[in-house]
Amino acid sequence: MTCWKTINITKELGYNRLIILSTLLGISTFILMYVPFSIIYQGVNIKAPSIYIVLSSLVLIPVLHKLAHAIPLLFTDKEFQFRWGFKNKYIPNLKIMMKSSLSKRTSIIMMLAPTIFITLPLMLALIAIPVYYPVVILCLALNIGMSLQDFIVLAYFARAPKNSVIEKSREDYDILVQSQ
Repeated sequence: MTCWKTINITKELGYNRLIILSTLLGISTFILMYVPFSIIYQGVNIKAPSIYIVLSSLVLIPVLHKLAHAIPLLFTDKEFQFRWGFKNKYIPNLKIMMKSSLSKRTSIIMMLAPTIFITLPLMLALIAIPVYYPVVILCLALNIGMSLQDFIVLAYFARAPKNSVIEKSREDYDILVQSQ
C-alpha cells in the first residue's frame, strides 16, 4: 500500500482559522435558519426551557456528534474503542480509536453520520415542536459548525481513488492505494 494523500486539516488551515470558519458557519446557519422560522412561527408562543436544559444540550451536542461518527462502524466488523476524557476539567471529550483501516465508502458514511443522525432529526424537531424552535436552531447551528471539518475531509475522501483505504492516525487521515 502506498500513501496517496495525508490529510491534516488543522495543519493545512491552521487551528485558529478552522475555529473562526466553524464559528462563522455556525453563526451563519443560526441566522439563516432563525429568520425564516421566526417569520413562519410568528403566532407561536415560544416556551423558554430552563437554562440548565439549554446548557446541557449545548454540552451534549459535541459528544453526540462524536458518537454519531461511530454509528456506521457498528455495522462493520472493524474494531474500535472509545476514550473518554475532559477538556479544561469541565468539557466532556470523546475519542474514537480505530484498530484497522476503513474503505472509502465506510469513511464517507462515517463523515456524513452526524449530519444524518443529528441534523436531520433536529430539522424534523423544528417542524414538529415549534414552541422550542430557537433552542433547536441553536443546537442545529452548533452541530453544523462542528461539521465543517467533516465536510472538508469528506471532500478529500470523495476525490480519492475508488479502491482506496483510509487510516486514521492521531491527527490526520491517510488515504492509501494498492501499489501495483
